[in-house]
Amino acid sequence: MSIPAFIIEEHHEAFIVWNYAIQHGIIPPRENILFHVDEHSDMGTPRFNRSIHELNGDIQEIKDFTYSELGIAGFIIPAVYKSIFNKVYWIRQKHRVEKTKGTKMYVRSYNQAGKRLMSGKVKDLKEIKEDPDRVFFDYHLEPIQTVPSKKRVVLDIDLDYFSCSGNPNELNELYLEITKEEYDNFKKNNYHRLRYFGIGKVDAEIKGEKYFYVLNNYREIYPNEFRVSENEILVRIENFVNNIITKSVKPSIISICRSRYSGYTPDDQWKYIEDTLLQHLNNHFKIEVNNVENIK
Repeated sequence: MSIPAFIIEEHHEAFIVWNYAIQHGIIPPRENILFHVDEHSDMGTPRFNRSIHELNGDIQEIKDFTYSELGIAGFIIPAVYKSIFNKVYWIRQKHRVEKTKGTKMYVRSYNQAGKRLMSGKVKDLKEIKEDPDRVFFDYHLEPIQTVPSKKRVVLDIDLDYFSCSGNPNELNELYLEITKEEYDNFKKNNYHRLRYFGIGKVDAEIKGEKYFYVLNNYREIYPNEFRVSENEILVRIENFVNNIITKSVKPSIISICRSRYSGYTPDDQWKYIEDTLLQHLNNHFKIEVNNVENIK
């Protein structure tokens, strides 16, 4: 029997894949194990304008919610809150601190409304009282070499695990056209809210007769330790797949995130990484590759 493998462009689309897998009986609706293979944790705790409780399983509703409410760094916690996962393994090339024993975590929502999610360590709770809205889960930080063997898992891979651009916000500026009044307001006001909005370096420029906000207008590019050569990419892919095979890990479904539009996977490497990874996975598993855009 083949293993479905879905190509996704950005990582929040994994939420669509997981719900699709539940609908089609590929994975159980609750208490799955997630192997999240990524340079980044993506464990942000989001806040929504629309309640996650409104999701009733309709795939189009789930897609709309994903694209309007979820970010690329905050899609795992919502899945945990929906009880899709009760164990999360963040698999990285090298963690600053490894936590192979795992940390007991929780997630709940403010007033049980499903709009503002809140998460943390169980040990930090002043008291643990019965709360039907609170979901508990185990969170592990491990390299691929130490993950548990013989587990049926949901395998979620970001190509930037094999080579990463670093912080793409420091590599490409973004121009947003504004009015002359807004330009003047920004230039005259040292306390303009955008200066403290947490979106990186913000400036304003005039180009011809037009006015622009310029985000991430950095003049120098510094060396990036996370980008590696194609030879090293191949070594990493072989090491990853060999460990999966040796440990008899059994993926029920695989999501493979390109992260090319966000810029986390180098633009000149993502295709090589994807093709090589799929080839190695297919050498050991019978996978059926599809694209998230085909989920209807």
